[in-house]
Amino acid sequence: MKKFITAKYQIESDKIERAFTIGMVSDLHNVVFGEKNQRLLEKIREIKPDLLVIPGDLVLGKPDASLKEPEDFLRKAVKVAPVFYAPGNHEQRMKLYPKVYGREYLEYEKRVQQMGVKILENRTERVLIKGQTVVVSGLAIPYEYYLKREKKLEKKDLVRLLGEADKEYFQILLAHTPKYAGTYLEWGGDLIFSGHYHGGMARLPVLGGVISPDWRLFPRYCRGKFSRDGSSLIVGAGLGEHTIPIRFLNPRELVVVRCVPKNRLEKGTIK
Repeated sequence: MKKFITAKYQIESDKIERAFTIGMVSDLHNVVFGEKNQRLLEKIREIKPDLLVIPGDLVLGKPDASLKEPEDFLRKAVKVAPVFYAPGNHEQRMKLYPKVYGREYLEYEKRVQQMGVKILENRTERVLIKGQTVVVSGLAIPYEYYLKREKKLEKKDLVRLLGEADKEYFQILLAHTPKYAGTYLEWGGDLIFSGHYHGGMARLPVLGGVISPDWRLFPRYCRGKFSRDGSSLIVGAGLGEHTIPIRFLNPRELVVVRCVPKNRLEKGTIK
C-alpha cells in the first residue's frame, strides 16, 4: 500500500492580516491512495485548507494513460477548497501534441474547469481568503525549457509571460519545474510552489536528492524551502512517480503551508 507524509511549512508576511492554510498536491501522476484517492482526500479535509494548489503533473502524460484518476480527484477536491492548477510538463505535452495523445486532455481540461477548477496557464487570478485578497499566478513555460539541453530562463521572460509580481497583495506563483528557481525568486512574489524533481528520487544523508527526472545529479532545488529577499520557494517531493519508479529515503508528500501575519509565527514552524 502506497504511503505519504505531510510536510509542513510556515510563511510570514506583512501582506497577511489573518492566518490561512494552503495545501499543495504535486506530481500525482495518476497514483491513487485508497479507492478513488480516499486516503489522500481525507488528509486534505483534515488539514482544512483555505486554498488547494497544484503546480502540475496531476496527470500521466502517456498515450495510453487514463485521465479518470485526476478528474475524480479534482471533482472531490473542489468541494474541500478552491483549487488552482498550473500545468506541468505532462499536461503541456498532452495539450501540445493531440496527434499523439488524442483530444482527451483538451476535453479533460474543459470538464475540470466546469467543475470550478481554476487552470492558470500564464495567467493570474485573485481570490478572497478570510476577507483578504490573495493573488495566484500559474506559469506555463515553453515546452523546450523542459528539455535536457541547457536553456536560460530570465526574469524578463517571466515578466513577459506573467507580468510583474504583485506588490500590494500576497502573491503566489505556481511554477512546475524548480530548474529555474533562481529566476522565480528574482521575479519575486511571496510564495512559490514547484515540484517536478520528485525529491531527487533517491536521497542520501547530507547530500540530499541524488538525481532529477531530467538526469541532473544532486539538484539543489529538489525538496524543501528556499528563501531570498522576502520570497520563499517550496518544492514538494511529489506524491507519485512515472518512468523511473524510484523512491529511496524519499517519502511521497502532501505539502501544507500555514501563512501568517509577520512577527506572529505560530508554533510548529518548520524552516
